[in-house]
Amino acid sequence: MSTLFFVVNQDPFDGSAHGLYCLRNCRALADAAPENTVRLVYPGALLGVPLRASPRDQTVSDDLNRMGLSSPPNLRLHPLPALRRARGRRGVTVNAVYYWACLLFLRRRMRPGDTLASASFAGLTRFLFRRPELERNVRRVYEVHQLTHLEQGPESKAARVEQAVFSDADVLLTTTEVLRDQLQKLVPGKPVTSLGLACGFDPETVPPPEPDASRPFTLAYIGSLYPEQGVQWLMGAWSEIMERVHAPLRLKIAGGSPREVEALRGQTVGREETVQVHGPVAPGKLPRFLQDVDALIIPALNRGRMPYVAITKAYDYPGLNRPILAANLPSIAEVLRPGREAVLFAPEDAAGVADALARIVRDADLVRTLTANCRARREEFTWENRSTAWWQAARP
Repeated sequence: MSTLFFVVNQDPFDGSAHGLYCLRNCRALADAAPENTVRLVYPGALLGVPLRASPRDQTVSDDLNRMGLSSPPNLRLHPLPALRRARGRRGVTVNAVYYWACLLFLRRRMRPGDTLASASFAGLTRFLFRRPELERNVRRVYEVHQLTHLEQGPESKAARVEQAVFSDADVLLTTTEVLRDQLQKLVPGKPVTSLGLACGFDPETVPPPEPDASRPFTLAYIGSLYPEQGVQWLMGAWSEIMERVHAPLRLKIAGGSPREVEALRGQTVGREETVQVHGPVAPGKLPRFLQDVDALIIPALNRGRMPYVAITKAYDYPGLNRPILAANLPSIAEVLRPGREAVLFAPEDAAGVADALARIVRDADLVRTLTANCRARREEFTWENRSTAWWQAARP
């Protein structure tokens, strides 16, 4: 038996897509290797959390269950002391308190043959990978979810930190083929495996939309609200899209921090009947939210990292029993193939969105085909498949 220490610099219960990924990933890794222990280490409160673990470690329990996830007996949660700065209702660590708490925790726990892993937290990962106090006979695995040099340039400080992590890692994992191609140019000769993500929903538990001829055709977006996701652009173009489709339409938006939600709601004044901003929806409550939703959209913009990074919605939407419209980015088209699992449109193209939406509104056969293809595609992107491939790549 060995232990996987999966260390992140984010509260995995903060409501973000990446936080949810960390939970799902560690739960799935524990399921796939019941002979091993998986420990998810993350920043907690500065006070009230002892550095030295109690005789009974905190286990996955009510918090995980509230996220709609099961609780494997070999998965442990370890919130360590951290100073944090509020970001909406989320938080990020801002000093060395958490870094040193991680180091002390790992020094006491790690043994030869264990695995130390992280995902897209280059500063923390470099700090831990390079500490001479830690056991050296440990497999070092880094998941590359984005590349800093694509946004800040290869000579930036952040890109140099990132490059150091790539050099120190024994194994590099990515989430898209286009990201893998970029990474191999930066670290030629280093093992790099592309795993994709996985669908977090079972279509058997998510009923299709309830028919109601009296309501408008409803399109929904579910996810993060930072600008590159394209939601602000979509809201700005929604009036034009409705005019082009010539059918009663409504847009529902779920997700985001309280500050982001408040800002978006400010843009809906006077048109609440056609644009509704709901805020975050817990995974377990999605079936109810989707009762009056006919189709789903991913309006991501062709900017910065977006053409390269895995879009969580591209994996989750196929489990929700709805047809999908999506921006035609390489990272999305790898998963949602044009005309098979989704109708794709050029990013920031209101006419393209309207044409795609009109096809779905008026073509019931297309809706059935897309939905059936999504259900089949979802079987390829399961957490069981991904976690099995993760362990295969991480082991010597």
